[in-house]
Amino acid sequence: MTRRLVGLLITLVAAAGGGALAWWLAAPDVTPDRPPTERARAAAAVLDERHVYVDPASAGTFTDDELARLDAAAAASDPQAFLVVWPDSDQAGYGRASDVLHQIGDLTGRPGLYLQVSPGEEVDSTDVGIEAEYLSGYDVTTDAAALLRLIDENDGREYEVGEDTSSHYWGGTGEMVAAALTIGGVSGIGAGVVVLIGWALVRRRRAA
Repeated sequence: MTRRLVGLLITLVAAAGGGALAWWLAAPDVTPDRPPTERARAAAAVLDERHVYVDPASAGTFTDDELARLDAAAAASDPQAFLVVWPDSDQAGYGRASDVLHQIGDLTGRPGLYLQVSPGEEVDSTDVGIEAEYLSGYDVTTDAAALLRLIDENDGREYEVGEDTSSHYWGGTGEMVAAALTIGGVSGIGAGVVVLIGWALVRRRRAA
């Protein structure tokens, strides 16, 4: 009787652990979005009409002539491009750069390629409000010429207005969560059974 109770307890604990792990992995797709940060609001207020926003802390990163060329190229690009020039910060109130870029794009309501340009860092890029061919700013530096080349690569990409915000795995976010929890639970139960068998074998050897 004691053996069965211990085995059941082990199985339940393992199943709960597996389910908790699965939920943690799926949580980013089901947790509510963070409210827009003040930085995002400030950038969106400028990008409502323009294509380049420069945070006061990053003033001087580009010359006025470079900013004019970047703004003109970003406006002429199809899909359009939007540049956010500011210092990267872990204390800004958001996680990844793509999170705040989506916040800005949602606030402006202007679909296109959004770029985070932080002096001394590689450029972060994400598409907002469009489904398009993949384009990465990886290895692109905060150099006006490099950014102009990236904007030129963006120009002419095939895209459709509208963004699929659901998960691309398991048929959608809801199905992914259900599958993750099922897999986690089954894995946990399996781990519990293995532990129980091992415990029983050890007990049998000791009894012998």
